[in-house]
Amino acid sequence: MTLQYLIVGSLLFILFIILLHHLLGQTAQACIPDREAALNRFRDILQDVPAAGAALSRDGLSALIDLGTANRFGLLLIMGRYATARVVGAESVTGWDLRDNVLILSLADFTAPSFRLSFADPAEAAHWRALFDALRNK
Repeated sequence: MTLQYLIVGSLLFILFIILLHHLLGQTAQACIPDREAALNRFRDILQDVPAAGAALSRDGLSALIDLGTANRFGLLLIMGRYATARVVGAESVTGWDLRDNVLILSLADFTAPSFRLSFADPAEAAHWRALFDALRNK
């Protein structure tokens, strides 16, 4: 009988913690409103990496960061309230496809093997197409 009470009590405590996090706003989804916010967020995470420009996704949950070099770019991903940023080199890109302003990027990495970004601006999609073509030809 004691084991049942322990299991039920543990489940209720876990549900209470989840509800408390939600009520305190800990489960809110962050968003990148504009290019400057994406650059600032990227610079906050990776202070030593210079960022020249950003291409936002349509949903504001990811961005490609232009680092000003031909063989590297940055990747910014929003995960809940938090963000992660990384520098991706040409050697890490195993494949990519860009159709209808939607980029599908495959990486040689187990932490983020693929990445999908729907560009808000067709001109940005064309810019990144040229960059990925240059990466492919190296």
